[in-house]
Amino acid sequence: MPMPFSRHALHCAVFTLASVAGLQTAQAQQFGPIDARAVWTERSLSACRSEQSSTAPDVCLLRTMQRAGARPQAIAAARMLVKADKAGFISAWRPLGKAALATVTYPFRANTNEGSLLIGSDGAAIDVDEGSLREEDRATPAWRAFAAAHPDAVPFAPADFVGSTATADGGQSALFSTPLKSCHACADDGALLVAYAIDRDGIVRGRKLLAIK
Repeated sequence: MPMPFSRHALHCAVFTLASVAGLQTAQAQQFGPIDARAVWTERSLSACRSEQSSTAPDVCLLRTMQRAGARPQAIAAARMLVKADKAGFISAWRPLGKAALATVTYPFRANTNEGSLLIGSDGAAIDVDEGSLREEDRATPAWRAFAAAHPDAVPFAPADFVGSTATADGGQSALFSTPLKSCHACADDGALLVAYAIDRDGIVRGRKLLAIK
């Protein structure tokens, strides 16, 4: 049975950003160990959103965080996201066994202002919304049947964390559900249920489409 956890629980991990397409091979620059102290409670960013601002939004974000007294770990995490062209900051940090789940707020996006990073104990951080529907998913009978019935439906981030289940090898499976629909305002036509395999040491080892419901 899925095991929900508090949005405010904390867990330590080393934090780097890796593409969801390269769970095993992605290499990313280490910014040092970033733990629960990476969470930043947003102050006003209205000046950064202003059309009159002469400063780029990402630069303004980092400057605002510094002026607001954000912890060095929070600024380091925001710099990492900016470097990945995903200007934002960590707004919540939660344990997931030996791994962790970080909520990221993207304050300058027109849509999808929140996302999740699944962080392994080895420091790899997987953006669960990036490439949520992969080529191997499209080749499955389940997707082909769904696409035939709903040809305009596509995944709309953010994915919802459903919970986690223990596996026989001492690891766990983290489950995420992403809505499928034809537009932001449209009703859901379905959802992708995806599982990430985390081994007993807390390392993310793979991803699998479980179902389209």
